[in-house]
Amino acid sequence: MTSLPRRTLLGAGAIFAASSSVPASAAELPADPYLPTVLHVIEAETFAQYLNLPACPRENNNYKDDGTPNVLTWGTPGQPSTWFNQSQCASFLTGLLRRTYPSATPEYFEAQFGSRSPNARQYRQGFAAGAQGWQAVSRLVDLRAGDFIAIDYNNGQPTQTGHIVMVRRVKGTYVAPSSSLNFPGETQYAVEVIDCTSDPHGVLGVGNYHAYPDIRLIDGVNDREGVGFGHMMFYVSNSTGAFTRYRWSVNTSSTGTYTVAQRPIAAARFGS
Repeated sequence: MTSLPRRTLLGAGAIFAASSSVPASAAELPADPYLPTVLHVIEAETFAQYLNLPACPRENNNYKDDGTPNVLTWGTPGQPSTWFNQSQCASFLTGLLRRTYPSATPEYFEAQFGSRSPNARQYRQGFAAGAQGWQAVSRLVDLRAGDFIAIDYNNGQPTQTGHIVMVRRVKGTYVAPSSSLNFPGETQYAVEVIDCTSDPHGVLGVGNYHAYPDIRLIDGVNDREGVGFGHMMFYVSNSTGAFTRYRWSVNTSSTGTYTVAQRPIAAARFGS
């Protein structure tokens, strides 16, 4: 078999394309499979990746204690040790938006959420109330990278009020091997998230963890906290597509599964 040079093959392809008698119109082309990348997703991805590199000290990525300052340092590219995080779930995402968008000022958050640095409960309430600058996302299947999901723990506490995450991607439906984790009339989804937590999502090496891991869990000895990627499990109504309940991870048991009546959930998209 005679092998033709790549340049020759490319040239032949060009001649073939040029000889086509029917030019393709824009209407005939398939839709672009790539949605435009949201700016704060780029910033969050970069931040999380650097903070979880082996060359970035573990002490550079922290879930902060109540009352301590929020510190987010996007460091020097190529120098992992210059990147630093000391935040909580909500303060991380607030800091992310403030870094990315000039309109995301302390005054903006005060006006829309009642605080210059809202907690998870305030975000959830603001999303449900239609905060200016946000588009509510009521169905999980409509979530995109960069959307926020806020959970109110309904615990009456002034701090540790809930959890808030940024969607990295919706991985798809999931049927748990245990029947106690599957509910009639509901579908379970695995959602990859970017968040800041002291409790990474999952138990290393247990069950289906390998399919839905957390970047912060390494070997049980050198595990990290703070900002990173993980997976949460959310359930929706088969009839409406709305959130019905959630689990912290693929390893979470039925006793750690909370309905929206117990812990309200709201999702929203910034900049819409």
